Amino acid sequence: MLACPQQMHAQSAAAKPAVEFCCVIWEPLPITAVFYRDGKSFLPLEFSPGNRSRYYPLKDGNALELFEKVTAADGELTYKLVGETPLIASARRMLFLVNPVPNATGLPLRLYGVNDALDVFPPGTIRFFNFSPTQLQVKFAGQASKLPAGEMSLVKSNASENGGFIPFLIGNPKGEVIFETRLFSQPTGRDMVFIGAPAKPGERVLVKVLPQLIAPEPPKPAGP
Repeated sequence: MLACPQQMHAQSAAAKPAVEFCCVIWEPLPITAVFYRDGKSFLPLEFSPGNRSRYYPLKDGNALELFEKVTAADGELTYKLVGETPLIASARRMLFLVNPVPNATGLPLRLYGVNDALDVFPPGTIRFFNFSPTQLQVKFAGQASKLPAGEMSLVKSNASENGGFIPFLIGNPKGEVIFETRLFSQPTGRDMVFIGAPAKPGERVLVKVLPQLIAPEPPKPAGP
């Protein structure tokens, strides 16, 4: 559905940071067992369609490289690169969208990474990603903004303490509403909303929501 298009603006690579990362897939991948490289080690990844994976450490390298295990011509097991993308400069926690490439002539998996740190994506906010080829207008929590193709924006939900459903509208460049729903938001949650082009001309834009709850920090001990 939302296949991490090439027009999404590239984000600069870091110089061998120590990071942790999680991955998201929307549907089962055609590769049954996927590994990532950390230095000289190849470590397994586990995915759950429509959900974040757990966080994995990446201590050595300046890119996320994914592999599958294959049998070489000599009968030996080896690892074949199936997807890669650079890390983001200064990011210490990242999220990667992983999507298969239909009829791929190159690497069969396409990756797109974003900074997933709490200081840039805190609880009580929502990130909107425009994976469609046209500029959109997004209205949420009383805030309206233009969202160019290939861009993302961050909006505070201003949700009540117990949370609630907040109207969410998407408009085309003419200002006409082309999608409308309500998103549940709460102060301890942070959600990602991915907007893709319609599957067929004339149909609605495709929208996927990726929620996450963040445990509140424990209260600080009282002073003496």
